[in-house]
Amino acid sequence: MATTRFHQINAFINKASHAPHAAHLSWMQRFQERVQTLIVTELGEDCPAMIVSQNTALVAAVQAEDVAYRTITRSPLTEQIAEADQVRDNTYIGLRTMVEALGRVGTAAQKEAAPRVLQAMRDYQVSVTENYELESTHIAQLIQQLEVQPLSDDCTTLAITSLVGQLKTENQQVQTLIAQRNEQQAGIDAQAMQRARVAADLVYVETVMVVNAFAVVEQQQGASPYDHAIDVINQDQEYYVQQVFPKAKLKKVKITDAISFYFTTNETWKKAVGQHPDENAGWTVTEDNELLYQTQRLLDAQGNAVDATKKVDDTKQYQLEQPAEGSDVTPVTPE
Repeated sequence: MATTRFHQINAFINKASHAPHAAHLSWMQRFQERVQTLIVTELGEDCPAMIVSQNTALVAAVQAEDVAYRTITRSPLTEQIAEADQVRDNTYIGLRTMVEALGRVGTAAQKEAAPRVLQAMRDYQVSVTENYELESTHIAQLIQQLEVQPLSDDCTTLAITSLVGQLKTENQQVQTLIAQRNEQQAGIDAQAMQRARVAADLVYVETVMVVNAFAVVEQQQGASPYDHAIDVINQDQEYYVQQVFPKAKLKKVKITDAISFYFTTNETWKKAVGQHPDENAGWTVTEDNELLYQTQRLLDAQGNAVDATKKVDDTKQYQLEQPAEGSDVTPVTPE
């Protein structure tokens, strides 16, 4: 007897709950927007009251998380940093403009010196449109070069030494304000954000449960009014896993000095081969679920073939099977 296949939102809360604050909030906002537009708005008066009520609770929970996130990221120093950055940008633009002008209409010595200073500006990729931290770093690197010969001599020739010193002071001011803001934010109650996340997670789980339930009870002739929304949400999940949520840090089992195997927590050997093809280049799994590195089977310390369907255990010793004519087999301790 054939089993009817119901569209269901895939389990996802475990992945989302381990995401950083910004990524978690982004997912919750995306999910709520999908429920709102693809279910509540799309169905209109036909939308069940329970889903409408659940969406209202979801909106409130996501808004509370958004407020908590803005609280831990906002600082009174933000405006001061923006103002200091503008002052610094004006000085840098003025400095660059002056050097460009002297390269065209200055003395012979200035026309010779200007291209070298402009090249240094290009080499250190200074841009007033990049974020504060990167601009601060690039300007600091540029100034270090302008303060030593031969570029310091070029600055003297161009009569911009004092302007370089002014830019250095203004750049240090921006860096100081950023450091103060970071120190200030470290003292903000991070638990408030965590409480907001947990609350949003609970409402999320309830919403998924309600939508999935209606997708079952309202299915007719193999389709329900929620199928499109569910498909889109599941596709969103794949996107967030691949593009938004940070990749799990890979662990490594050292097989020999030159050969290692990479995996993440709770992965089987077989899954790790498929999930990390670049890191595990050369590793394959046979039809009998034996693990091979090129043509050599992976064995445990007792000489038994490793079962690729088992979870990777980096506390054990492993070795590669040696050719029949045999060279010495030396088990290695994983890192």
